[in-house]
Amino acid sequence: MEGHGRFTKIGRSFGIGIVGLGEGKGLVKGLAGHPDLTVVAVCDANEQLAHSVAQQFGVPHHYSSLEAMLAHEDIDIVAIYTPDQLHFTHIRHAFEAGKHVLCTKPLVNTLDEAREVVEYVRATPERQLMVGQSSRFFGPMQHQRQAYEAGKLGALSFAETQYVHDMRWFYNERSWAREGGFDLLFACCSHPVDLIRWYMGDVEEVTAYASQSEIAKENGFHGNDTFVINLKFKSGKVGRVLGLYGLEHLHQTRPWIEVALYGSKGTFIGKYPQLEAQIKYEGEKERIEHYFEDIYHYFQFEGVNHHAGEFVNYTEHFARCLHQGVPAQPDAEDGFRTIATLEAIRQSIREGRPVRVQEL
Repeated sequence: MEGHGRFTKIGRSFGIGIVGLGEGKGLVKGLAGHPDLTVVAVCDANEQLAHSVAQQFGVPHHYSSLEAMLAHEDIDIVAIYTPDQLHFTHIRHAFEAGKHVLCTKPLVNTLDEAREVVEYVRATPERQLMVGQSSRFFGPMQHQRQAYEAGKLGALSFAETQYVHDMRWFYNERSWAREGGFDLLFACCSHPVDLIRWYMGDVEEVTAYASQSEIAKENGFHGNDTFVINLKFKSGKVGRVLGLYGLEHLHQTRPWIEVALYGSKGTFIGKYPQLEAQIKYEGEKERIEHYFEDIYHYFQFEGVNHHAGEFVNYTEHFARCLHQGVPAQPDAEDGFRTIATLEAIRQSIREGRPVRVQEL
């Protein structure tokens, strides 16, 4: 299991440049002291924040201009954590500067942008792009994937994923979230949609419903923040996704993100931010597994914020794939398919009918 609960050796050194120090601060802290991955520069539109983070974590260079940071020759990988509506522009600039790109989800905000990103990658095979789908790299989900690939679940019959989280802090602290071009469907449901695709394969058709919570209205967020999504996969199987962001949430006892896999030989339900899973294999008693030994790796700030452990895990995965010359997943094409699914969901909500997912 790559990067699980500790630093892992990569085989060569990589310089990392991080832009966007809201979420990006988690990777800066997480990589501190890494033997092979060095944060050589940070960048944020708030120059004071960039200076503060650089000083706090011993990063030698800080910038308020992405173009200035991209000129830094020691940067091999640019990690993008800027507002969603800026991802496309920042990916393009990083590719033009000759850098590998690690971009947090969602890859971009529209299907047309996703197609262009795939074209960039295909046109420059010497450079790679990986989508930072952090939930794939959280401890219980890594254990879940390992069990699935080992055949312990048998053939999957059904899967359901959810992301349920009180987002009032986000509505109030991220002013850009109330601007045009931001969509919680893309920003948040990209987690459970990606996770269900990871197991059930490409989506053929979706039927979705959405509404706006009272909490969203009270906190100045004007879009939908409640999503119920049914998916039909190309395999003929079906699944379900729930996204709910305006609620008084049971933070301690209920998971925010949950991946429930139901197979012919077993059931495995992975939970975030709880470091635990519910498991039942054929011929065995059901049980709850806990992964307490990994608490500090995943939660390096107060509470359970900033996802430092997952960010480290997927950055190590990306760097290892670059070193070995193999594609890192999820790549640009996989990212496109998640965006295409989200776009079909958006259309289904708007038109009130089932919608087929577009092909690459």
